Amino acid sequence: MSLVTGLAILLAASPAPAALVGGSRGGSPSQANTVYDSETFSAVMPGPGLCAEADPLEVRDPVAGEGTWTGSGPWGGNIRALATAVGDAGTVVAGCGYSMAPDAGGAWRSTDGGATWQATNLQGIQVNSVCNGGSARPDCFYASTRTGLYLSQDLGQTWSVLAGGMSSAYVLAVGPHWTDPDILIAGLSSNQGIRRSADGGATWSEVGLSTGFMKGYGFCPGHPDTMYVAMSGISDAVYRSTNAGLTWIAVGPSGSGWGLLAAPGGVEGRVVATVDGGFYLSNNYGISWSQVVSGSSYAPAAAGGGVIYAPVIGTGVYESSDGGSNWTLNTQGVVESYWQAGCCSSAGYLAGHRGGIYRQAAPGGVFLVSQQGISNGFIHAVSYLAGQNALLAAGEAHGMWKSTDGGATWQMSATGLTNWTIFDLWPESNDQYMGPTVYAATQSGVFRSDDWGASWSAAGLSGAQITAVAFDPDDPDHAWAGTATAGVRYTADGGANWLSSSGLPSALYPVIELAETAGGDLRVLVSFQQSGPSVYRSDDGGVTFTQGSGVSGSYMPCLSYRWGSDDAFCGTDGGVYRSGDRGATWEACPGSSGLTWSVLGSRNANVLAGTGSAGVKWSPDGGDTWQPLNDGIETRCVWDIVYGASDNQLFAGLRGFGVVELTSDELGISGDGSTGRPLELSVFPNPSVGVVSVVMQPSGPGPVDLEVFDSAGRLIYGASGDPGSPMSWDTEACHAPAGVYLVRAASGDASAVARVIVLGGRD
Repeated sequence: MSLVTGLAILLAASPAPAALVGGSRGGSPSQANTVYDSETFSAVMPGPGLCAEADPLEVRDPVAGEGTWTGSGPWGGNIRALATAVGDAGTVVAGCGYSMAPDAGGAWRSTDGGATWQATNLQGIQVNSVCNGGSARPDCFYASTRTGLYLSQDLGQTWSVLAGGMSSAYVLAVGPHWTDPDILIAGLSSNQGIRRSADGGATWSEVGLSTGFMKGYGFCPGHPDTMYVAMSGISDAVYRSTNAGLTWIAVGPSGSGWGLLAAPGGVEGRVVATVDGGFYLSNNYGISWSQVVSGSSYAPAAAGGGVIYAPVIGTGVYESSDGGSNWTLNTQGVVESYWQAGCCSSAGYLAGHRGGIYRQAAPGGVFLVSQQGISNGFIHAVSYLAGQNALLAAGEAHGMWKSTDGGATWQMSATGLTNWTIFDLWPESNDQYMGPTVYAATQSGVFRSDDWGASWSAAGLSGAQITAVAFDPDDPDHAWAGTATAGVRYTADGGANWLSSSGLPSALYPVIELAETAGGDLRVLVSFQQSGPSVYRSDDGGVTFTQGSGVSGSYMPCLSYRWGSDDAFCGTDGGVYRSGDRGATWEACPGSSGLTWSVLGSRNANVLAGTGSAGVKWSPDGGDTWQPLNDGIETRCVWDIVYGASDNQLFAGLRGFGVVELTSDELGISGDGSTGRPLELSVFPNPSVGVVSVVMQPSGPGPVDLEVFDSAGRLIYGASGDPGSPMSWDTEACHAPAGVYLVRAASGDASAVARVIVLGGRD
């Protein structure tokens, strides 16, 4: 998770750019409360999720190997632009990036109309817009980026910066003349308006429109010297030129323009503009306009197959088959709908949003997620579920994804989720809990899964932005949730009722971790991403909290606890702090400094810290000394770190680069080799009919022995397995009658027992 720091932003109500310091954590974007980046006039996304800026970098190909962070996926990202090739509607280029994360983003390419995608060499940079070269250069694509204007001359496969006056500029948008390859129109950041080139981009000149932010471009194919630009931040949304961009006049409508579609279906003079409050249609080259669809959007309309598509944020996509006179709303399959891009390809209509791409094969059809291969995911939370060898990953507006092969392949696992922005998952590993239940903290409420994340249901606090969640390992109905601005809530009935905790400050974006009291009961720890003066603890189930001492910082965005010990860790903007009394008092870890977004100290003596721009730092001695553990992610922002199947395997969620994995024998050398938590086991379903699944958390690296006894104490089943691997007991194969059974697991000198009720079986 993350925050906005040092960012100049704009209020939508301002008639001209006016810098303010801060950020907005609101809900759905509306023109009354949305905040904008003053350089791009792009809407700042609501909720936690933006880090302090880092320098753009050259992205290298991942190198597989021991001790190197590698990975690809899950699929999705912040889609800012989509464009097809003239005469080749199967070739599509997608531009991705985040205004507040300049090191993430790039261009991806599809050759099957957007069904699947492949990365190009334009990576690790914010791409604001993409467009084809038109009939003059149909094999070319242009990409406007944060650090220059890029050109591809092979249908988007490879890219190089276009030498000339825009080679290092912050370019917002670009548009070519339809028939003259030398004429280009480009928009600049920071309220500088547009520029024109008559020599293919070598030199540029002002053309009288030197304020505002260019957000879209269009032209009339039958009269290519007639051009349009959509402009934000100035009085009119659309400006028109009839002399190939030499001069421009305002043609309205009033307000900020966010997208533009010219001559849909080849109809000269028809223009559809995305403007504050909706989509406007002109049939006379912009002389007059009428609003045809209401609602906010940051995407242009798109046209194909005789249909015009107009996506509305928080609603769905409107479709018109009669040139814009009548519209029908389509919401089939749509969950995330923060629209920013769109085009029509050989495979249908593509709608880009801040989490990925939807594709609709035919008008009126269901929208399908169509972003496989786009690895621009902003991953807030990762969870490894040992009972299924399942890796869950979730983040900014692209839902829940699952991998059962260590991140090699990913499938969406978002059935039942009605919000796809997810800030936290609990448990993060089997250090905390070993059963099938998972909770998710989303932009709009708490969600729960009781089948390892395969399906989800609402668990209360609908409409509230939830930044953290946890539940009692012995009773998943007893849970805690941190609301973005209203403190911490707790429930004892699985979310049917939530009550407010007391004793906490008026701070933002709580973080929750569970620990133990000195007597072995459950303790709830809470810190805050912003404005919280300390770490707080509750020993009464979250009813009341007491402030701890010794930790300081403006931001405290992460907590970790080592079960079976007194040790807890807190990441701050000044490094990692540690506690030797389960969170009551804290001290700074020697040598630790800088912004820490994630911390992991749940096993042995290893402590891992995810930084804002330097990958992962590692302490092998409980926080006394620190060293980099960042080969492959040296300049990355790390939002989450969890253990995988062993003490030697780690998974990390990155800002803009998905999930990566590291396996290193070096990690297993530190400490005493134990997990730091006594042997525990979980049996489910319970009560059960048929096969009983058993998941064990071993205390050491040795094999685990499983035994099942009946009510008379007789051994009726036995098996051995590897540490952390799930095992099962087939009650019917053992001819076990209905009754109560004792399940015992042993590993070395440690053992644990659990009872299971069998409801049926063979006599």
